[in-house]
Amino acid sequence: MNEKRKVWLAVGAALVGSSTLQADELKVTAHEHHSMSIIAPFEGGGEGEGEGSGAVDLRINDSAYLAQLGLIRGHLYVGKKLYDQGHLAMAKTHMKHPEDELYTALVPAFQARNVAGFEAELTALANAVNDEQGDAAVNNAYDGLVAAITAAEQIPQKSVKSVLMSLSTMLLTAAAEYDIGVKQGTVVNVHEFQDAYGFTQMAKARINELTATQRAGNTAAIEEVNEILAKLPELWPTITPSGEVEGDSGPLYGAAARIELATLN
Repeated sequence: MNEKRKVWLAVGAALVGSSTLQADELKVTAHEHHSMSIIAPFEGGGEGEGEGSGAVDLRINDSAYLAQLGLIRGHLYVGKKLYDQGHLAMAKTHMKHPEDELYTALVPAFQARNVAGFEAELTALANAVNDEQGDAAVNNAYDGLVAAITAAEQIPQKSVKSVLMSLSTMLLTAAAEYDIGVKQGTVVNVHEFQDAYGFTQMAKARINELTATQRAGNTAAIEEVNEILAKLPELWPTITPSGEVEGDSGPLYGAAARIELATLN
């Protein structure tokens, strides 16, 4: 999938604010995003130019910022999982470089938020995998990168609403990826199928990063979102599929919509 489209999908749900939005509407919106002109999300902060385009400022929009970091996490997570399973060629395709558009869009946000980026850590992991430096090097590089991303996220300093909305955005993006990866029950694009898996797993994991203080003031919403995530069906019987799979993107779109509604109650 074109990385600029991923950038748009990563921030697009941050613009969605209607309490009447349903899963079908989310699905239409996601497909419309594929044809939009992309305005770099850190440029300006108002309306973008081009048909249907807009801009979200990652320097100040916490939900979009966290979603963008979540997509990077998802790429790396599935890449590491593929590596651990011995699928080296596939793993290499998911390893992000600092020049990648997903990371590049975050650089001004890191500067504005006074947090360190993770360019060196991304490079170290990409080199460890691509140069086949061995398990110890890959594991060390991955652990260091995850720690650096966690430091950049600053989850304890974010509002619970921003964190939960980032999960909605990540699932919306995962649904759009699943639509690209699976057509009429047949896997036609393994890479996008894998991306959808990584984004979903990272959305599920992120809610566990909320602190006790954050949870204490938002118990009902967090419990509702936990239940939504727990009820997601298993859409990935394997991350290296061929042929037919059972499942479609509908549950992902539905979960994204329900999580958004949970943040508005």
